[in-house]
Amino acid sequence: MKIEINKNDPRNTSSEDFDYLVYLRIFEGCNLHCEHCFIPANPKKMTMEQIRGVPDQISKIAPEGSKVLIQWHGGEPTAMGAKWFREAISYINANAKFKVEHGIQTNLMNYNEAWRDIFRDFFDSSIGVSWDPEIRLMKAGKPETNLDFEMKFWKNIDLLLSDGIKPYLVVTGTKVFFNKFRNPMNFFKMMEDKGISHVHIERLTKTGYARNSWEKIGVDNLEWSNFMLRFAKTYKIYCNKPRKSNQPFNLSPLDGMNESVERLLNGESGGYGCLSGACDTRFHTIDANGYKGGCTALNSESDNKSVAGGQVVKFFDFRAQRKIRQVDCASCQFKPICSSGCLASDKMDESLECSGGYKLFDGLKKMKS
Repeated sequence: MKIEINKNDPRNTSSEDFDYLVYLRIFEGCNLHCEHCFIPANPKKMTMEQIRGVPDQISKIAPEGSKVLIQWHGGEPTAMGAKWFREAISYINANAKFKVEHGIQTNLMNYNEAWRDIFRDFFDSSIGVSWDPEIRLMKAGKPETNLDFEMKFWKNIDLLLSDGIKPYLVVTGTKVFFNKFRNPMNFFKMMEDKGISHVHIERLTKTGYARNSWEKIGVDNLEWSNFMLRFAKTYKIYCNKPRKSNQPFNLSPLDGMNESVERLLNGESGGYGCLSGACDTRFHTIDANGYKGGCTALNSESDNKSVAGGQVVKFFDFRAQRKIRQVDCASCQFKPICSSGCLASDKMDESLECSGGYKLFDGLKKMKS
């Protein structure tokens, strides 16, 4: 079975895919309450007047002719309404002095014909959808409402697929997720049954609501490496065995990490996604309060009054911070393909595993021998 990196994944940081990634965080409210969300719900939202300033804001960081991927984000971006959204994206397309492509991440609760048409017209019929087992609730503090979410989400996935729109599923690597799929083969078979061919397992950061839920959902660096290595070994088996359909399947970040290890073995360098360090210079965020450097996970708590316990990431010179983190990486064999991991996570935690995932990389390397 052919494995290829999904070009619609904003974590795919190959230079030929885009020059700059801009997260456009248009609304920080949501129609769900998720126990892991790194953006606590609050009323911050962008006005149409602010949207009209976006092309000029991006032009300050992206020279004319640059390829810019705009990732429409929240909260829940579709909560702004289809009419507002169509006007906003049309304005940016008409006034951009750079080459623009669009991505979106949605929980799919608002899917209907109006959104179907928007996804076809502006997103090349390919969108990111968010799903997590058990921790996505329709109402805060009511675990039983997860069942309502599950029913509506998978019903809308069926509609999405029948409308010819390709979902790219993002699931968060929580303790709940990894325990539910201790045998990762069950997850792969579930995705096959649901018609999902592209999946990303997102690294959980101890920000937003995840702080309060960390005992239940959190994983330390070593647990992340062990869980992901189990997925990697099972993924290899899954990809090499006959299946009932010819449906392709791609799993991020493992596909990208495997390619990184291949480069390392060939004497080359270059990391993938959150391990590439591209977020230090090429990722940017615009929200209702203006421009912010870095990806939306790094600045998610900035000027958010709903944050409990204070903002985690308080530095803004990401390149300087990266150098500090890499001081003790000089002797690491994986340094050419690992920039030290997400700046929102501790470089070394109580598990004595680094956030870059030394054990995971070592396991992937051994799988190739």
